Amino acid sequence: MKSRLLVLFLLLATVVSAQEEYGRRIVKEIASAKYYGRGFVFDGDRKAANYIAKEFNNNGIVPLSGTDKGYFQYFTLSPNTFPKETTVAIDGKKLKVGCDFLIDAASKSIKGSFAWIRLTTDDFTKDLEKDILSNVAYQGRFLYIEEKEAIAQLGNDTFRKWIEVLKNKGVHAGVIINSSNKLLWRTLLYQIEKPVLYLKDFETSKREGLLTLQVVAEHKKDYQTQNVCGFLKGTGDTDSTIVITAHYDHIGAIGKNVIFKGANDNASGTALMLYLSNYYAKHPSKYDMVFLAFSAEESGLLGSKFFAENPLIDLSKIKFLLNLDMAGTGDDGIQVVNGSIFRKEFDRMVELNKENNFLPEVRIRGEMNRSDHQPFYERGVPCFFIYTLGGISAYHDIYDVYETLPFTNFTNYAKLLIKYIDTFK
Repeated sequence: MKSRLLVLFLLLATVVSAQEEYGRRIVKEIASAKYYGRGFVFDGDRKAANYIAKEFNNNGIVPLSGTDKGYFQYFTLSPNTFPKETTVAIDGKKLKVGCDFLIDAASKSIKGSFAWIRLTTDDFTKDLEKDILSNVAYQGRFLYIEEKEAIAQLGNDTFRKWIEVLKNKGVHAGVIINSSNKLLWRTLLYQIEKPVLYLKDFETSKREGLLTLQVVAEHKKDYQTQNVCGFLKGTGDTDSTIVITAHYDHIGAIGKNVIFKGANDNASGTALMLYLSNYYAKHPSKYDMVFLAFSAEESGLLGSKFFAENPLIDLSKIKFLLNLDMAGTGDDGIQVVNGSIFRKEFDRMVELNKENNFLPEVRIRGEMNRSDHQPFYERGVPCFFIYTLGGISAYHDIYDVYETLPFTNFTNYAKLLIKYIDTFK
């Protein structure tokens, strides 16, 4: 009898909800290596867009009228990409990309061996233009900077301004910054004149040394990417629309082996958006529903800005917009940006959560302009930007992967959103 109960317990423990099972399937796919971080190298963004379009089609979501071709709304940008492996060795010690160092995402191609020289505390008291940028002792060398020492002397704001100048001016060949901070990457649309290396916890007592590196950068001018836009007809006699958005892009790859897979940011939000499209295709709302998967959020909200400037729907008819980002945790609940702006709508979500005990907390926040709701909000569209709280800390690094994404409250989060959407009258 005990053995049967144990088997039953184990079976129940391994049951995964339909919501989580769907979310895991989507995240496992688009956060896999073959999508190269859904950036603009090796057609990662295009492969992901094609997959999302197929998922829309499978779910019964039709292309949004007015798209350039099928589900796609095309636009262009000019990303700086790194199609080949970046290699770095300092004094003969080879460093590992993403673990020991990262190259500035705006760096140009460079190859060779260069002397490096360490700036001292006294150097940070000197005149930047006269004593650093024009100093012949630094000609053709990399400047090695201990970030903690520099900030202690200059202050954080002045230090950041120094670095911005050093990226583009001076007789030096480049900059090395050693820090204890996490190694975070991003996507940039320009190139700087001097390459910058960011090291993590590199230990050396040397004043000078030798740097050997190879960086292959490709600045892709007028690269064509795409938003993926789907539509579901409502059952009611209304022309109002509920819009669900998520950005599917992430920050790409450095060569084919160092991939920023972006499982939480934002394969998880894309998965939640797709799950809602699947649910409402089977249980239609009275409102028309539009599902938008944006590209180039990481490049400055370019996909959502393009859609808002070239809308395929009447923005004034949007009843509410929900922008979903980083939906893969939820240990501490969710954060609702614009909650204090649209207080009545926020309070309704809080009440639903309390009634059903879905999430530990629904936290309120004011305006924040760093996600894809913003271009719509600026045009008067009522909207929330929601993300989960707690759990893993991986973000914009090589550790944000499917294998460690907990999906802690994915199921209950999806249930809360469904109940919430269904309350709109």
